[in-house]
Amino acid sequence: MVEGLEGIRLTSTEETAEYGKFIFEPLQHGYGTTMGNALRRVLLSSIQGSAPVAIKINGALHEFTSLPGIKEDLQELIFNIRNLQVSIVEGNEATLVLKHKGKGIVTAQNFEKNSLVKLYNPDLRIAELSGDDSSIELEVMLRTGVGYVSSEENYELLGGTVDTIAVDSIYSPVRTANFSIEPVRIKQKADYERLVIEIAHFPTVSARAALKEALGIIEGHARQLLRCLETAKASSAVLETPESTQDLGSKSMESVSGVRARWVEVLRKAGIETVSDYLNHRADTISGFGDAGRKSVDDALRDAGMIIPEE
Repeated sequence: MVEGLEGIRLTSTEETAEYGKFIFEPLQHGYGTTMGNALRRVLLSSIQGSAPVAIKINGALHEFTSLPGIKEDLQELIFNIRNLQVSIVEGNEATLVLKHKGKGIVTAQNFEKNSLVKLYNPDLRIAELSGDDSSIELEVMLRTGVGYVSSEENYELLGGTVDTIAVDSIYSPVRTANFSIEPVRIKQKADYERLVIEIAHFPTVSARAALKEALGIIEGHARQLLRCLETAKASSAVLETPESTQDLGSKSMESVSGVRARWVEVLRKAGIETVSDYLNHRADTISGFGDAGRKSVDDALRDAGMIIPEE
């Protein structure tokens, strides 16, 4: 163990609805930068959130459709909806429905209540109806995920439905994450460090929860590396399964903790139902899956105890 590691303390916090600042000390020289860099990368790329993936608008078959009675064009309307700040309370998918008639501005508050969804910006402008007889009807499909998913990937995931418009999904609830290092003196030694972490985020998550999730992700990867050193022989060509996880191959992909619903759905469409199916077709080109999906599923299987070499 690094000398003094057990003495690190959280010495100061500042937390609001959309900002958090945390100070840890004392860290050994160099470890503030090591941990700060790792945390910043994970905070910006890997914190789970919820976002729109597709929109179904009555009378609109594609994103260039003209909408009578609505001042915004369809692309403006889609941009407004993408700015929804939501979290799915239960499960990984939910749908918001909006039906409104009459002149005036329609906001996110006009969505029908859904117990599965918590809405954080009800004043968000969706559209403006120009006449008393004008109306708007739409559904917004939401998912929980990580990082960025393009509209093309979401379109593939949805199976290319004609009357559904896929959108880019930005799941990350963290807007910015930064860290700084300050010197700390302990008795006669002045080469210790103070790590200051600042997180700006949407109100869909707290800064403390985001930081805990980031630390858990880093810890999980370190634990997997350690497990590989302790239990596995190096292999670059063969997928090996430890004796203790032989029965994992017969499990459905859906039942493996950490495999997200969106990847389960993509794999199922390709005829892949079980872990064994996935291992047999892991190197195949699967529509809508790609490197992001393969990495996510591989990491989940490693967490479950399978030994899958990096490509």
